[in-house]
Amino acid sequence: MPTVVGIAGLTGKFAQCVAQELQAYPDVTIRGYCRSPEKLPQSVLEEYGIEVIKGDFDDKSSIQKFVQGTDIVICCYFGSPDVMTQGQMLLVDACEKAGVPRYIPSDFAVDFTKIPAGALFPKESTKIIMEYLKPKKVEGVHILVGGLMETFWSEFFRIWDPKTQTMAVWGSGNDAWDLTSYKTAAAYTAAVTMDPSAVGVFRFLGDHKSASEIKEIFENVYHAELHMNRLGSIDDLFNTVQAEFAKNPDDVFKWAPQCFAYWCTSGKSYLGENLDNHKYPHVQPINVETFLQSHKLKDLHEADQKLGF
Repeated sequence: MPTVVGIAGLTGKFAQCVAQELQAYPDVTIRGYCRSPEKLPQSVLEEYGIEVIKGDFDDKSSIQKFVQGTDIVICCYFGSPDVMTQGQMLLVDACEKAGVPRYIPSDFAVDFTKIPAGALFPKESTKIIMEYLKPKKVEGVHILVGGLMETFWSEFFRIWDPKTQTMAVWGSGNDAWDLTSYKTAAAYTAAVTMDPSAVGVFRFLGDHKSASEIKEIFENVYHAELHMNRLGSIDDLFNTVQAEFAKNPDDVFKWAPQCFAYWCTSGKSYLGENLDNHKYPHVQPINVETFLQSHKLKDLHEADQKLGF
């Protein structure tokens, strides 16, 4: 019997990367769930044999239809607090009702299990859903990957300025980032999906590099200078985030990117040394050097837009 994998939020880039990585496994059937199936290329859906269920994040009947008969559901939602919390709770409830044994929440972030209760964190849904899953009959499978390499270079993080080839740096320049590419994160997600014994928390990492190390790698790969704009200490970054949140608490994109950067570089939520990469040796993680080698310099800031189907 094929393994039936449900992917919620299939129009998202990461969801599509996971669907692509699942093609490496035999006897897999993918069922997608999204609000706007028309955004998906029909030719790819037919090639991969993906059935798509249309519905909103709070459409209980469509969600129940989506999860029915699946062996595992992967959530790749990215959106408002309602989507990330209520939307996932509805998915979990539907999985429990349908007897789906495992659920992978939309975590894919720093090690939020190390972030103190009450601390400002842009993806608070990760903690909420982890707690929500604990009394449920469906097992939670949490995948932590640090920051995503493509996002690091994108406009979202406000770190890389492609026009001036300048990297904004908080801290000494020796404060490391946990970084994993979309492809690596998706490959490990697919591996965990296809391992029926995989439950609990998994920590997968592509690379652990500081801004100074990234600068050296960048210049070796592109034979071009990377300028560094030092903005202040890690504590300054923390204070900047708190001040921005105080002014605009409801405007997540005003404070969330730098808040996430704080948790990526402060050392307080690193994935640590007890990684789970070794459990799936067939997955070859992409490091910073390999990532840069696979992208033209002029396209680096758009790397996150060129993913998926």
